[in-house]
Amino acid sequence: MTALERVRRARSALVAATLTAAVLWGVCAGLALIAIAGATDVLVALPAALRAAVPAVARIAGALVALAWVARGARTASLPAVALWIEERVPVLRYALVTLLDRVGASHAVQLEGTLASTSWVPVIRRAVFRAVATPAAVLVVTIVAFAVLPGGAIARVVRAHAGDALDRPPSTAGNALAAIVVTIVPPAYTGLPRDVRDDASTVVAVVGSAIAIEGRAIGSPVTAQQGTHPLTVSVALDRWRAALPMPAEPVVIRLRHDGRERLLLLESRPDSAPVVLLAAPARDTVFRTPTGTLPLVAELHDDFGLAAGWFELVISSGEGENFKFRTVVLDRVPLANVRTATRHLALRLDSLALVPGDLVHIRAVARDGNTMSGPATGASDTRTLRIARAGEYDSVAVEGAPPSDPLKGVLSQRMLIMLAEALEQRRARLARRDVVQESQRIGDDQTALRKLVGKVIFQRLEGEDADDPAKARDLSAMTPEELLKAADAATGGAAGEALDFQGGESPVVAINRPLLEAYNAMWSAERELQVGEPKRALPHMRLALAAIQRARLAERIYLRGRPATVVVDIAKVRLAGKRDGLAPRARTPRNADDAISARRAARFDAALERLGADAPGAVDSLLVLRSELLGAAPRVATPLGVAIEALRR
Repeated sequence: MTALERVRRARSALVAATLTAAVLWGVCAGLALIAIAGATDVLVALPAALRAAVPAVARIAGALVALAWVARGARTASLPAVALWIEERVPVLRYALVTLLDRVGASHAVQLEGTLASTSWVPVIRRAVFRAVATPAAVLVVTIVAFAVLPGGAIARVVRAHAGDALDRPPSTAGNALAAIVVTIVPPAYTGLPRDVRDDASTVVAVVGSAIAIEGRAIGSPVTAQQGTHPLTVSVALDRWRAALPMPAEPVVIRLRHDGRERLLLLESRPDSAPVVLLAAPARDTVFRTPTGTLPLVAELHDDFGLAAGWFELVISSGEGENFKFRTVVLDRVPLANVRTATRHLALRLDSLALVPGDLVHIRAVARDGNTMSGPATGASDTRTLRIARAGEYDSVAVEGAPPSDPLKGVLSQRMLIMLAEALEQRRARLARRDVVQESQRIGDDQTALRKLVGKVIFQRLEGEDADDPAKARDLSAMTPEELLKAADAATGGAAGEALDFQGGESPVVAINRPLLEAYNAMWSAERELQVGEPKRALPHMRLALAAIQRARLAERIYLRGRPATVVVDIAKVRLAGKRDGLAPRARTPRNADDAISARRAARFDAALERLGADAPGAVDSLLVLRSELLGAAPRVATPLGVAIEALRR
C-alpha cells in the first residue's frame, strides 16, 4: 500500500469519527435539554404549552450542535491537512509525507516512499478516533443516568405534554388539593368550537351554555365549591374531585376551599351575538314608474359561530287614505350549513308581485343563527323602500311656493362699500376716466340706498313712526343733513337748531340719534364725491360713516359706570354664622351613586396593591374578584386588569 493510500484511509477514519461524534453530541444536546426541562418541571410546574414545545426545541438544538461539529471537522478533512496532522503527531517523518503530496516532491516519490514505508501512524489514528467518540459517549451515559434519577413520569410529561396533564405531575405541596386544577370546556355543538382543556387557569372565557368541569387531586378532607352565593356539587372518583356547571350568562367567581385554603376561578361568559346582515343592493330607496323589470338583491350575512338560514323578506302595502292592506312575502329561504359568512343573490321580478300604482315594497334581508341553547337569534338589515308611482304623478310639475324676497337684501353694507371704493382706487390708474366715473357712480347709488335706510331707522325710533308705511313715508333720499335734523326735531316737538352742531346743548332727538345722524351726514358727503368720480376723496367720509354706525350699535347696550368692586368674603369667618330662624331644614343632595361605587372599587384596588408584598396570592385573588365586577361595569378597565393578573400569577 502506498503512502498516499494510507493517508486516504486515515482521512476516512477521521471523517467517520467526526460524523459519529457529531451525532453523539447532537443526541446529548437534545436529551440534556429534555432532562433539564423535566427537572425544572419537577421543581416548578411548567405550562403545558411550554412543555409541548420542548421536544421540537430539543431536536433543533441537537441538529444545530451536530452541524457545528461537522463544520468544525470539515476544515481538516483535506489530504494535505490530514498529512500535516499526522506529521505533527509522528515527528520521525520529518515532513516526508507532506513533501510527497506536494508537486515539488513528485520527482522524489520513489525515495520518499521508501522512507515512509518503515513508519506506521495507525496507532495515532486509533487514539484520535477513540478520543473523538469516547467523550460524547460518556456525556450521553451521564444524560441517561439523569433520566433515571428524575421522578417517574417527569420525562414523559415533557415528551408527551398535553393540556390537562397538570394532575399527572407529583404534588408539590403535600395535603393541598387545590395546588393543581384542570378546567375542561365543552362548547355547545352548534358553535363548532373544539373541546378546550386548561391547566391551572385563573380565568376561563367560554360561550354561554358551555359545559365547565373543574378537576383536582382528592387529598384528605373533601373540597367545597361555591358559585357566587350558591354551592356546587363536588364529586370524588378514585383520586380526583370534580365540580361541573354550565357557563352562566354573567361573569361569576368560583370559590374552591380545602382545609382552610381557598382558590378563585373567574368564569367570563362570551355571549352569542345575533347575526349581522347588510343589504348591499338595492343601495337606496327607489321609485318605479311601472311595476315591471328585474331588481337585483344582494345581502351579506355574518355570524360569530354559524348561520342556520337566510332569506329576503318583503312587506307590500297597498291602498290610500284609511284603507291599507299589507302582505308579507319570503323569498329565497335556504339553510346555510352553519357557515360564518355568506352572500345571497336574488333577481326579483317586480311583475311577479302583482303591484299596482301607489304600492310600497319594503325589502330587507334576514338571517338566523343556530343557537340551540338560548334559542336562535335573528338579525335583519336596514330596510329599502320601493314605490310604484301613481297614475298622473308625472303629468304636472308641483312647485312649492316661496316667500316674497326681502326688498333690502340687495343693500350693501358700509364696510362692503368701502372695500369696493378701495378696489376702484387701486385700479384707477389702469382704467379710463369714463370707466372710473361709471363705477364710482354705481358705488354712489349703493351709498344713497344705504343712506336712505339710515334715515328710515332714525324716524322709526321717533314715537313709533314707521318709515316703511306708505301713508307716513317721507322722501329721505333728497334730504340734506340740515333738513333731516329739522324733520327729526319737529317729530318730537322740539326746535330745530344748527344741523350737526353738537358743541352746545342737544335736543332729545339729537341725543338719541347722534351716531346715526353723524353717519347720515358722512354718507351724504361720500355720495357727492362718488357721483363726480372721486372715490379717493369719498373714502374718508365713508370710514367716518362706518365708525358712526359702530358707535350706534354700541349705544344700544347698557354699561355700568365704572368697574364693579370685587367682593371678598372671609369664608372662615362667615361659615355657620347664619341664622336658621324661620327656615325649614332641607335634605342634602346625595352624591352620585356611581361616584361612590367607583371610589370603593378604587380603594379595593389600592388595598390589593398594598398586599402584593406580604400576601401575593391573596392580592391576586382580590384583583380577580374586582375584575369580575368590572367586566360588566367597566370592560375597558377589566381587560388590562386581566393581563396584569396573569402576569402576577406567573
